Amino acid sequence: MIAVASPDISTHSMPLVSVGIPTYNRPEGLRRTLGCMTGQTYPNIEIIVSDNGSPDPRVAIVAKEFGARDSRIKYFRQAANIGAMENFRFVLRQASGEYFMWAADDDEWDSTFVETCVKSTTPECSVMTGFSTVFRANGTSHHNPIPRLTPLASPYANAREYLRNMQPTLFYGIHPRQKVLFLLEGGTFDFYDCYFVLRLILDSNYRTIDSILYRAGVDAPEYQVKHAREGDGGRLHYWPFLKHATLAVVRCERLSVTEKLTLLIALGKKVLELKRHHGDT
Repeated sequence: MIAVASPDISTHSMPLVSVGIPTYNRPEGLRRTLGCMTGQTYPNIEIIVSDNGSPDPRVAIVAKEFGARDSRIKYFRQAANIGAMENFRFVLRQASGEYFMWAADDDEWDSTFVETCVKSTTPECSVMTGFSTVFRANGTSHHNPIPRLTPLASPYANAREYLRNMQPTLFYGIHPRQKVLFLLEGGTFDFYDCYFVLRLILDSNYRTIDSILYRAGVDAPEYQVKHAREGDGGRLHYWPFLKHATLAVVRCERLSVTEKLTLLIALGKKVLELKRHHGDT
């Protein structure tokens, strides 16, 4: 592990933002992500890299190279591959900041991403900027419309807006760390990132910002759905998402009975829409 130095006195008034980078066998992707994160205009961050037992030794070389130049970086190498979700959980467990974000090793960020989000967040509110999807194999980019979420709206209004335009990429926003610790419990399932965002909307607050400061990277020629369970023939499972999202709605004390019923109907329609989209009907 590379030790991290105490923040400079000029950053004491700024909340600490922990950046968790779960990485596996993408040395050049990790180099790009670390370049984006160490180049942020917001200085008070800690950067936690967890190498999920990468066979390629260049992953460790890149992490240590950046760590030698920037004491904000902590590097961990797992002795064996612990699975993608456990690696995402690992970096969250290591975090000590008031705010937390995951940074994937195939994505890119504008240098003002963290600063912009921190200015708009609170201990009760997650924040995400607009984003585009970059297909590196063919050099194209696709703009993604984001749901318009604001803490000024009710949880019901924000949940309805999210279900109309369910963008899982909001998972990669900046979150109050205490509000996302529920990810450390339970299993994982297909569309977990969508459930994660819906739960944040219901349990706390979420704000989206129009400025496009984030680029989701796709190295394949086209977007490929990531399945929660490997070796399942590429089949998606919808019931776990519907079950957990339903429980989140039913247990939300900030919703009226009528609002809960309306959201449950919208959830059912969304699952049918997902099945049609993925050709499972």
